[in-house]
Amino acid sequence: MRVLILNSARKFIGEAAHCLDLTRELKARGHDALLILRDGHEVQRIAHEMNLPAKALTFSSEFSLRRDCADVIKLKKIVREWKADIVHCHRGKDHWIAAFAKLLSFSQFPPIIRTRHVVVPMAQHLANKWLMSQVTCRTIAVSRAAAASLGSIGEHLGDRLRIIYSAVDCRKFSPEHRSESIRQEFGVSADDKLIGLIARIQNVKGQKVFLRAARLVNKLFPNTRFLIAGRGSALKFEAIANLAKDLGIEHCVVVREWLPNVPAVLASLDISVVASLGSEGSSRIAYESMASGVPLVATTVGCLPEIIDNRQTGLLVPPAEPEALAGAICELLRNQALSRGLAANALQRVREFHSHDRWIKEILEVYEQALSPSGGGRSQVS
Repeated sequence: MRVLILNSARKFIGEAAHCLDLTRELKARGHDALLILRDGHEVQRIAHEMNLPAKALTFSSEFSLRRDCADVIKLKKIVREWKADIVHCHRGKDHWIAAFAKLLSFSQFPPIIRTRHVVVPMAQHLANKWLMSQVTCRTIAVSRAAAASLGSIGEHLGDRLRIIYSAVDCRKFSPEHRSESIRQEFGVSADDKLIGLIARIQNVKGQKVFLRAARLVNKLFPNTRFLIAGRGSALKFEAIANLAKDLGIEHCVVVREWLPNVPAVLASLDISVVASLGSEGSSRIAYESMASGVPLVATTVGCLPEIIDNRQTGLLVPPAEPEALAGAICELLRNQALSRGLAANALQRVREFHSHDRWIKEILEVYEQALSPSGGGRSQVS
């Protein structure tokens, strides 16, 4: 099967990583996959570093008749010359470019698949209804929360909408990667507990709530250390450092802009925290923490209550409540049996239900349905 995978993201966010993983895993199973990415941005650079095949379109952030038309024409040419069987879109911009490429094609055009990654409600206007119901052959949502964001449009898709949860590489993320030398690099002694939040540095990821919870935890457990790591601007890192100082916990907070070995860092935590205030259509870091054998505390936003069974595979707390977050962390620090049990259950869960083999199998099923005689197949928009 020959699959074009379109993603118009600029930054290497979760859905971009999803697309690069999808490309790699399809190719590993003998399929041809080609990325279509935004020219000159981070995702394109990382795809190149991963030696993944990719072509570029402009994918202008704003509507631009000249640039968008040029993208439509270029995409039509790629589809024709590369002889794609499937065009798989992952964001609104690339989805619309593909839709118009299909609309303006004079020959058969491959089925368009759309994956919905976000929980932001889709506008219910006629254009989106046309896009999703008339142009798009199949829609994948990465969680029930992402599916719900489609609103009444999703309700009318029926069996053309399927929920396929994301996957994690359980060889790359594993308890075996725990490293005492990495803990020492963070200034963590053998008796210390390291609690980490790894995410983009932005308000929605809850770093400020995490710091306020850290102050409460450190009062009860002085041997705790707290790691905040992720990409972000210098101003955002400065704000994090200033808040830690204002809270009087700068002595026990480690902030890192770049982690050269995320799997080893995750496995070296004693507790992983997802403190998000919103979003989380999928949660890459939650899957990775579970695969790393680390007990997880997360907020009840987006997909997190779907993939974490409270008090079985992790602890769930309300968002934006430092006291609740601190309480859950302290419970794990006090109750090591609970902590070990949650981590073991979570590890078993991701290995059983969130493997790349299961993920790719289900996506290929959607592709095959789209290509079947009753699935929409290759057709022009009437």
